[in-house]
Amino acid sequence: MTDRALTVAEAGEAAVLAVLSGADVPAVGGTGVEDPVGNGDDAAVLGPAAATVVTTDMLVEGTHFRLDLTSWGDVGRRAVAQNVSDVLAMGAECSRVLVALAVPAGTTMGQIEDLAAGVHEEAMRSGAVVVGGDLTRAEILVLSVTAIGTLPDGADPLRIDGANPGDTVALTGAPGRSAAGLALLRAGHPDGPLQQSHRVPVPPVGSGTAARVAGARSLTDVSDGLLRDLSGLARASGVTADLVTGWLPVDPLLSDAASILGVVDTGEQILDWVLDGGEDHGLLGTFPPGVTIPPEFTVIGSMRSGEPGRVTLDGEPRTPGGWDSARGAN
Repeated sequence: MTDRALTVAEAGEAAVLAVLSGADVPAVGGTGVEDPVGNGDDAAVLGPAAATVVTTDMLVEGTHFRLDLTSWGDVGRRAVAQNVSDVLAMGAECSRVLVALAVPAGTTMGQIEDLAAGVHEEAMRSGAVVVGGDLTRAEILVLSVTAIGTLPDGADPLRIDGANPGDTVALTGAPGRSAAGLALLRAGHPDGPLQQSHRVPVPPVGSGTAARVAGARSLTDVSDGLLRDLSGLARASGVTADLVTGWLPVDPLLSDAASILGVVDTGEQILDWVLDGGEDHGLLGTFPPGVTIPPEFTVIGSMRSGEPGRVTLDGEPRTPGGWDSARGAN
């Protein structure tokens, strides 16, 4: 058992990587992951797959999270979840995860253990195993995850440029929860389901596959805001998207959050959270006429011929806000 009070500098790289590798974590049953070389060598050697899906993303302390508002375990879970979501958005299932970590020398082994527990918990939930990683020193905590998934033999990935005029627009979950949770955290309300939704998104495992099997033409992860991600999908597909306010799924907790925060125009605030909040990591896709849309998806609008990337709300143009990775929030 590792001394949780030891710092990373005192314990050394091998000890930290041993914790991150999850040597004590039980194998995930039913994943079918049988790699020629697993974690612990210079590189993992992956088993054969019909098609491999790979994505990577970083979480940087002070930019994507604050340790005074979230735990080390939740940072680990969130880093895995947001990468898994991108794999799901291709119509694939996640099978493997790699973790690269940069931490200050004074980081304790207890904090590393908490982070690793979060990483493995979320990987397990997603049906994946951790197959490698890296460690270095830095002034702040930086966590980078690479997620790897697979598509069945003969299955085409779901791209963002496949939407056609006449397609139905639908999404999973209820967007806006993460943004409302962050607003509550910043206002000094640390606990609640919305706050936890911000700390750790829960990507809809299985829904990407369900969309692909149902015949979806396009799919994307809602990470930068519903309008911004929908606009990107519409632009790539060369179409215009029309949304209907009354069709948007709205969690009743958003109204409670607006009241707690003393918002004067609660309706407009809720709409802003839903349309531009970001970091919910649901799936947004388009389906051709005549197909049966999976039950976890809510229909919110349609696609038509028009200016590529344009989005209207109840017939009126709406400029996307949300998150731009280079500029920050708009």
